[in-house]
Amino acid sequence: MNIGKQFATIIAATTFGMPNLALASTTDPGRNPDTTAAGSTITAAAPETDSEKTDATTTSPNVPAPQDTATIGAVIVTAHKQKQNLQETPAAITAISGAALEAEGVGDIRAVEEFVPSVRFQQEGASTEIYIRGVGSTLDFPQIDPPTSLNFNGIYIPREGTSVGLYDVDQIEVLPGPQGTLYGRSTLGGAVNVNFRRPTQERETSALVEAGNYDLLHTDLVQNVPVGRTLAFRGAIDYTSRNGYMTSGADSAKDFGGRLSLLYTPSSALTAYLWGATANLGGSPPNLVPKGVNPANGALSPNQFLNNNPWDDQFPASYASKLPMGQPQAEHWGYNNKMVGAQVDYKFGGNLTLTYIPSYLTLLSSPDYWLGAFPANKTDRYEQTTHELRLAGAGSRLNWLAGLYAYRLVSHGTFVFDGFSLATGVPVNIVDHNRIQGTAAFGQGTASISDHFRVTAGGRFSIDDRDGAGRYANGAELSPYTYGHNFNHFDFKLGADYDVAPHVMLYTSVQTGYQPGTFNAYASTPQSSNAVDSSSMTAYTTGVKSRLLDDRLQLNDELFYYDYRDLFASAYDTVTQRTQTFNAQKVEIYGNQIDVVYKPTADDQFNISNGYLHARNKDFELPDGTANYDGYQLQYAPDWTISAGYFHDFQLGHGYLRAQASTRYESPFYADFNHTPGGRQRPYTKSDASLTYNVASGRWSIGAWVKNIENVAVIAATAGGSNLPFNPDGATAFLEAPRTFGLRFTLYD
Repeated sequence: MNIGKQFATIIAATTFGMPNLALASTTDPGRNPDTTAAGSTITAAAPETDSEKTDATTTSPNVPAPQDTATIGAVIVTAHKQKQNLQETPAAITAISGAALEAEGVGDIRAVEEFVPSVRFQQEGASTEIYIRGVGSTLDFPQIDPPTSLNFNGIYIPREGTSVGLYDVDQIEVLPGPQGTLYGRSTLGGAVNVNFRRPTQERETSALVEAGNYDLLHTDLVQNVPVGRTLAFRGAIDYTSRNGYMTSGADSAKDFGGRLSLLYTPSSALTAYLWGATANLGGSPPNLVPKGVNPANGALSPNQFLNNNPWDDQFPASYASKLPMGQPQAEHWGYNNKMVGAQVDYKFGGNLTLTYIPSYLTLLSSPDYWLGAFPANKTDRYEQTTHELRLAGAGSRLNWLAGLYAYRLVSHGTFVFDGFSLATGVPVNIVDHNRIQGTAAFGQGTASISDHFRVTAGGRFSIDDRDGAGRYANGAELSPYTYGHNFNHFDFKLGADYDVAPHVMLYTSVQTGYQPGTFNAYASTPQSSNAVDSSSMTAYTTGVKSRLLDDRLQLNDELFYYDYRDLFASAYDTVTQRTQTFNAQKVEIYGNQIDVVYKPTADDQFNISNGYLHARNKDFELPDGTANYDGYQLQYAPDWTISAGYFHDFQLGHGYLRAQASTRYESPFYADFNHTPGGRQRPYTKSDASLTYNVASGRWSIGAWVKNIENVAVIAATAGGSNLPFNPDGATAFLEAPRTFGLRFTLYD
């Protein structure tokens, strides 16, 4: 295809189709202006010795500290696993500081969605579906790896590990597009990097308390303790108690998280950062509710829920005799996650840094919940180890790194319908064993051809091996199945960037990514294999980053085109109880992301993001030829996403009062690849607001907030078909949170 012609089409669509502005990022002084990554002054492209972060270009619109100038300031990111100024990093990344997350009341990765264009971060039981520019996965079975990755401190987190609370966070960075060179497998759509605050040599105590509707009580406590000049400890705990959003009491919380870390710096050459974390989810999992069916007559009504209140999961009285096991209830959520990680850096002279990052994770997730009128259970267990060793160097003309990576992940799980165990329910998916392991060698370098022109090249060779076994329902009995396959793959990146003016940079790149193949949970036959082929993507991007009006206006724009082959297209049908993953032979994704920050005065800031996304199947026919989905929009890939925000600081002598508001618009999208009518989300707007008083010393703050002011019901993970009222064209959906409001108090010492 003519990529230049497509880019011209994108520009025209963005310019004339919708407002061509976007949400962008600013300096965020955070809890302490001297300690946040976004506000630190670090030489660009120096070898990394702090926490891992991503390539970035955008956004921390919520700055809890007062501004003394009307300039935007610098944000530091580590997308290329070396530190860089966000505006000097040639990629469209969103960077959000921990202080901004705290000011907005963001407690998990799902709430980060509000700050990032063209993404969906949505609940699927104990998992979070992460879609970036239309690339993601909606089937949470052990053998189906997501094509986008979530990383804690540079360590890959399995899907069920994404539901833990976020607290004491330094920075989150969202990196779109395939990242095969530096991040390896399962980063076709991009990577989300969460970096926790490290121990420091300052004694610090902080606390946060929130109270709100649904009897919300949320607290987190942080204690940082230096021990001499070379050792420091940091402990953080987080607790959330909340009544259920649903009428039955489902979707409640009694969640606990804890983290202990230490930083050892015996010399200027050696830094050792070790941490361990645990998370337990209590309360009750959310139930799924019927959508798209008229409860009075069972007819298709795409935008209708069971009740006027979408979060009412109780069936009308007329259905009492039809409920096989009575009304849906608030059930038990069994979840425990333990993880340890480390990063050890050793500097050889001034230009070389050796880094080692090991990790170990064990996880059990077993929620009981209701799929409409029927009970269900999804149990998964994971055990994972990872190791990364790399050497990075920085010079006046060349910045580079090279490394080795190894991992092993073993998982197994069951999904049961019409019961809470295999003894009482119908087995839909049984994976007794899924083991994937691999090794890789990678490297990337950026050379300065001149003071204004740079080129980047990188590559990664990966070897991945997967084997699996399980049982599937074959008539009246469970029959075994097996799978085994080895994958070798090479990914590359080529790019260039040029400073056309002191504060304006143009860039372009081509890079690839891939996802190892997997299997469906049934036995192969001579006519039909249970194998799912590997996926691959080649991405072409070009963009501009600029600072104008004496650093008061930041304007970043990126055009992208993705050639996606053998996408994993998965579906679960609540009516037929069938689940399968296919390969969509060819998918085309292109679009434009524009991010703008404007700071007209020291007390005012505007942020606008506009994401245009054209994500369509080009060649997708089912293996048996029974259906063709060419031209269909990808699931959870709205064509337009617009986010906007504004804050104003009222100076009050002994402090300041921040008034802040934000809103997000998404155009229509579907919840599955075959466009089940009931799984269509109509266009919506969702807005938040807050009012916070911050004392001038920075010691404490108090404020009020409200989220989802419109109280709009937005679908999260959604299955095709409604089992009661029965309609194959309906749907059964998780829902995002309703309107919530409350008060927040913070204390720093």
